[in-house]
Amino acid sequence: MKKFLPLIFFVWSCTGNETKNQKPLQVLNVNDDEWATYEGRWSSDRGVLSLELSLKEGSVGIDSDYKLQESLLSDTRAFGTTSIGKYTTVSGLSDGALGIEIQNLDKRSEITMFRFESTTEPNKTDEMFFITRGNDELIPCDDHFKPLTTNKKFTLHKRSRLFTVEGYFSAYAGAAEFFEMNTRENWIVADLGEIDKIKLRHKELIKQEFEGVYLKALAYSVADSGDRW
Repeated sequence: MKKFLPLIFFVWSCTGNETKNQKPLQVLNVNDDEWATYEGRWSSDRGVLSLELSLKEGSVGIDSDYKLQESLLSDTRAFGTTSIGKYTTVSGLSDGALGIEIQNLDKRSEITMFRFESTTEPNKTDEMFFITRGNDELIPCDDHFKPLTTNKKFTLHKRSRLFTVEGYFSAYAGAAEFFEMNTRENWIVADLGEIDKIKLRHKELIKQEFEGVYLKALAYSVADSGDRW
């Protein structure tokens, strides 16, 4: 009898060489070709923080629209908030990077990671800051565009449009792989999306190590420099 993982968002990473040439926030996904979405997740002593940041294409120095979804999940509680507002693109940073200033974040949020109190707004709304690395990553920064970390596990990754995958998922020794039946390819699974839920369900279903479990899901790809996640 086949064992099934539930229909769930699932992430895989494709391999490609990262380019050093910065482009003005090109948009590859979401429902409108003018928008790009970046996603990241981090573990902390308070739980797992997930960010989904959508940016509308804009010119350097001119405000454009953003939508940010933040969620914090722990063993005892779950919290989430959505912010919609304007962001500004800043040029002139080292290595040709662009700075991204996210303005007017939802003040009701209990999430404080990567947030800074505004020094310019009278009501002191929170802000976030990022710099670009290549064309597919945003690195979290302080309010002077100094990176908080450069580890790719703690950056936001641009994702593709959603597509359907079907095949067998396996997890072992801290890594995860997916054999996609339509392409007959083995894909490396990135530590994004709903990977924690998938790993947990996989562990519940298997009877022996390295056993694959059938999975049909909505997926998206993220660009990778070639290192395993």
